[in-house]
Amino acid sequence: MSETPASRINGDEIISEILHNAQVGQFRLRYTTLLPCRFNVYLQPADYELISPVAEVIRREAKQALTEHLESLNKVRRQPQLMQRLGIGKPGDSPKYKIQETDWSIDFHPAEDDRLRPGEIEIYSDLGTAQTPDFGSGAKTTFVTRRAEGENSGRSEKTGAVARPPVLATLRYSNGGGEKVFAITKEEIVVGRGGKAVWVDLKVEGLPDISREHCRIRHDTASGRFFLKDLSQFGTAVDGATVPPSIDRSGGGAVDRNLEVPLPATANIALADVLVMHFEARQTE
Repeated sequence: MSETPASRINGDEIISEILHNAQVGQFRLRYTTLLPCRFNVYLQPADYELISPVAEVIRREAKQALTEHLESLNKVRRQPQLMQRLGIGKPGDSPKYKIQETDWSIDFHPAEDDRLRPGEIEIYSDLGTAQTPDFGSGAKTTFVTRRAEGENSGRSEKTGAVARPPVLATLRYSNGGGEKVFAITKEEIVVGRGGKAVWVDLKVEGLPDISREHCRIRHDTASGRFFLKDLSQFGTAVDGATVPPSIDRSGGGAVDRNLEVPLPATANIALADVLVMHFEARQTE
């Protein structure tokens, strides 16, 4: 029996859920409201295979829709402006909507462990890497869309802001103008350029010598210490000392030997001699 059209996903539905996620994931300050700008979209494996040939088109149109949404949020009506000039309105009533990165980032992934059924979408978003430590990992939201099978397909939604975990350490660096701060809130993060099939936590763009998956930083819960693993082609150094590569490419393949080096509480991490990140562990009580 052939699959009913109601159980198949399409690009417009994906874009609609990305827009919804951007709306519910807003992080408001006094004068500014930040929107999520990095989206990781998880699909049931068969749906992922279905959209893979047109993923770039969906990504491009989703970015256009997000930009139009951001512009519409910043359209200030004359009446609130007049009220503020008369001293009636509050300065924080009409915040400026913006994103912290220079562009939107949208990546698609097949879901694992059969947690999604055909037609379901799970989206994780965050505020981006250009954040201050006070933001933690950003206003991370999860949005799940479920459609029942059959002609009378429905949708149930679960949306919410995930409580921000404590900051374990920070990475400070300059790339593309201005200092950026990445807050490490997970037990392990991946740093690199990333790619369609390569997920990274800290995405460094515009530097080709940096590998798609350049290095991993791991926090050992028992000891509280940090460790670094080099996965790159052009090397990683800590405080000027070259880190032994964990990937053995001598046999023509790529075998991970799981080699790590300890990270001091404060250290300078050089990626391929083209970018230096200052690592600083947070003091724990």
